Amino acid sequence: METMTRSFAAIAAALISLGSVFGGKGEAVQAPVPVAVATTTTTQPPVTTTTAPAGALCPQWWELAKRAGWHAESMPTLDYVMHRESRCDPTQHNTTLNADGSTDIGLTQINDRSWCLPTRWYPNGYLQTVGVLSSVGCDQLFDAATNLKAAKAIYDYSQEANGDGFSPWNL
Repeated sequence: METMTRSFAAIAAALISLGSVFGGKGEAVQAPVPVAVATTTTTQPPVTTTTAPAGALCPQWWELAKRAGWHAESMPTLDYVMHRESRCDPTQHNTTLNADGSTDIGLTQINDRSWCLPTRWYPNGYLQTVGVLSSVGCDQLFDAATNLKAAKAIYDYSQEANGDGFSPWNL
């Protein structure tokens, strides 16, 4: 008997709820907005905003690197370069380690003498000539997006010149 009473109570609650949706007179009214949404469990992994795999050393820069033109197959090596060269910090500036007095700048530690200062082959600098940097000098390389675009241009140059895009980083 108690089970029957509970069943009738559940049915009555459902009918009352249905009646409030139809205004109790059969005309449709806007259904109430639910306060809580039920969650479901799926077998799919959650969608993440980062494209870096677990274990990446500089995952915060992967998406930006891809937007700068880096391809997926190069990303693990680029990740290693960013970590080895700057510990993933785009503000790094090596002013003391090069015997020739040149400096290395930013996330991928691009050498100023080789890539962004005027040379006899590139009077405005290589990165200026190919359109990555807009002014003479290298200060723009402290911007992570610019540095990754510049690194991609250097990689492409080296890939075409000697078949090894990462050779400027001595890998």
